[in-house]
Amino acid sequence: MYWLQRGSTVVKKHWQLLASAVVLCCSLTAGVACVSGSHAAQTPAVPYPHTLAQVSFAVAGDVIPHEAVKDAAKAAGLGADGWAALFSQVADVFQHADFGFVNMETPVAPAHTHGTKPFMFDALPELITGLKLSGIKIVSFANNHVFDQGQPGFAETREHLREQGMLFAGSGDTAASAWQPVIVEKNGIKVGVLGMTRWLNGNRNPEKDDEPHVNFFPYPDDNASGAPGMDAAGVIEAVKQARAKCDFLVVSIHWGVEYAVAPKDVDVEMAHKMLDAGATVIVGHHPHVLQRVESYKTQDGRDALIFYSLGNFLSNQSREYRLGQADKEGDPRDELMGEFSVVRKDYGPGGIKFELANVGILPVWEENNHNELGSTAKTPVIRPVLMDREIPALQAQIAELSKAESPAQKQELAAANARLKLLEYRRKLLLERTGSTFLVAPPALAAKP
Repeated sequence: MYWLQRGSTVVKKHWQLLASAVVLCCSLTAGVACVSGSHAAQTPAVPYPHTLAQVSFAVAGDVIPHEAVKDAAKAAGLGADGWAALFSQVADVFQHADFGFVNMETPVAPAHTHGTKPFMFDALPELITGLKLSGIKIVSFANNHVFDQGQPGFAETREHLREQGMLFAGSGDTAASAWQPVIVEKNGIKVGVLGMTRWLNGNRNPEKDDEPHVNFFPYPDDNASGAPGMDAAGVIEAVKQARAKCDFLVVSIHWGVEYAVAPKDVDVEMAHKMLDAGATVIVGHHPHVLQRVESYKTQDGRDALIFYSLGNFLSNQSREYRLGQADKEGDPRDELMGEFSVVRKDYGPGGIKFELANVGILPVWEENNHNELGSTAKTPVIRPVLMDREIPALQAQIAELSKAESPAQKQELAAANARLKLLEYRRKLLLERTGSTFLVAPPALAAKP
């Protein structure tokens, strides 16, 4: 009995100790929970909507290898380096973006070339390499010059683009494949680029649909060529099908009237229909001059954007222009670079949406020293420059030379003042045409070591 009683006492004490431990554990757990709950209360929930990811684009207009442009590339460096040098003042805009885009308005067909002359172009593969070195990853190969070197040159160009890993929109090995969008994916966002042209310079696609085609969307009143192509209803259906394959659709289109400062009414109407059908950005080219930039609200409530014409990007047009001539004489040298992003947003109960964001425009001037060749300039220079980068640099240079005394310094000051006046004037005209709603500053240059 003694053992049992003593045992009972021991058991009782053990249970008391165990109960105390449980109480202590619960107290500690409650304390931790309290602290954790307090911390959670202090951390606000991320509000809806919020951005999950984004992908950025930089776009520009027509790259045209006029003979004078080729000469400028040769003067700037050997092969691809010479071409890249022509884009050196603007390349960082493309390089800051995930994807750079231009309209490559030329075949690249040295093996099938018939030569070049006014309005018939060709270039070497080094042009494509130069574009790549400058941050351009996608080109449109749907324009009125794709058949300048015939069907063999058309095919050869696509081979060179593929060899160098350059994506291209608007052309394909068959009619069906040409109307498939180029799809790029980054950060979980799939963006499609669908290309097409409304002009073919009197040329036409092959009769058989299983042969290489360019996406041709002729104007109904274009009786000059009579070439068959897709009608408006077919294009709208192609836009819908392209949008079904991606999260966000960009349409690149070669349209409008050369040197017209406003888009055709039928193109404005068609642009709105394409956006309502599922596209979100339209990148226009062909007029060789700038046209307005338009914001558009689609029927399903999306914010959309139309660059009706970005103008030239690299060309030898208006090389004789001087300040003081008729304004329109300088129009083909007024250019625009556009920027936009695609953002993936979480709306919580509203689901995930892909939206347009970070729209920007950067005024560009096509520098061309043709008028100075043989006098103050010895080698040709043709290149796009960012106006809002050049103007502050000139202002700083003028301030530094303001007390110039030597004849050489005074000559340098006069040249800087003339160039500043020119750029400020062309910038004013440019923004009057395009609007300044989306004007942004150029990216900051990396500091020199």
